[in-house]
Amino acid sequence: MTTTGADDRPDRYARRIARFAAVTLVVHALLAALVYRDAADRDVSGPRWAVITLFSGLLGVVGYRRRR
Repeated sequence: MTTTGADDRPDRYARRIARFAAVTLVVHALLAALVYRDAADRDVSGPRWAVITLFSGLLGVVGYRRRR
């Protein structure tokens, strides 16, 4: 007698964590690209703000918007 639902729980959990991490990485990269492009248009340090946004996400965007 085997149970089918209990055996795959760790795998499903790991897939959810991996999917969440991938989506988070993509969103942070897109935000960093947008901030970089806007900063370059305004003659502000684009790479610096892109790196800040890449690592902090929305907090970096908010910080950039307040500083520009």
